[in-house]
Amino acid sequence: MFESKNTNKLGKYDTSINVIGGLRDISVIYKAIESHFNEKDTLNNLISGRNEFNLRTEKSRMRIEKAIEISFLRFKNQDHSDLIQSIVLGNTHIQEKGLILFWQFALCNRLFYDISAQVFIKAYFSGRTHLSKDDIIAYLKEFSAQNKPLNLKWSEITINTLATKYLNLMTKLNFLEGARTKSFRHITLSAESLVLFLYFAKLYNSENNNILTNNMLPLSFLTVDEIRQRLKKLSLKGFFNMNFNGVDLNIELIHSYKGICDALYR
Repeated sequence: MFESKNTNKLGKYDTSINVIGGLRDISVIYKAIESHFNEKDTLNNLISGRNEFNLRTEKSRMRIEKAIEISFLRFKNQDHSDLIQSIVLGNTHIQEKGLILFWQFALCNRLFYDISAQVFIKAYFSGRTHLSKDDIIAYLKEFSAQNKPLNLKWSEITINTLATKYLNLMTKLNFLEGARTKSFRHITLSAESLVLFLYFAKLYNSENNNILTNNMLPLSFLTVDEIRQRLKKLSLKGFFNMNFNGVDLNIELIHSYKGICDALYR
């Protein structure tokens, strides 16, 4: 499923966070993505045929299949599809899979991106130790009130559920920890993860080479100073070309989206 090749828009707002955040085991999403790229398998066979999600009813299976399709199997173009295929079928380290799912969901889902960029990341960098459901609820209510033309029609129950399921999902991705009080875990990107992030960022803003003004930058878990320093060192390894003129930090990707994982993990 491809989006328009010349747009960075994430599409309409939807509440599939509620379905994804309700999954007991988030690792099955990786299996679902693998099945999408496996010529001998399908997402429907994984969910309804073998019932690897361990769901009791056909209605539940259909709901989760649809949510995964629109949340993780929607691609902006062939490059995007090639990147995800390279990652899930390649030698990507297990600890990086949470980041991959996080960035892919942010690329595919407008609401997940907004909550992550406007609430989660801002709180993460503010020096706070935890994130509460009330933080997300307050944001969603304000956003809904200020964007009447979107006709979102989110009820109190929907907003409350979105906040709860978002926190659950981020806990399962190992970005938060704790039961009632959700505390931030320190997120450290490996060199390989940071290079992969550049590819996700380029997909989000395809015509913008300046990573410092890329809308995905906050989701790198790095400050501007940190990303300058780390990319300067990484550029010496030949994974990308970099030019910094004191204001713009322009990145030129030199590997294909299909071949970047082979280059990183060979």
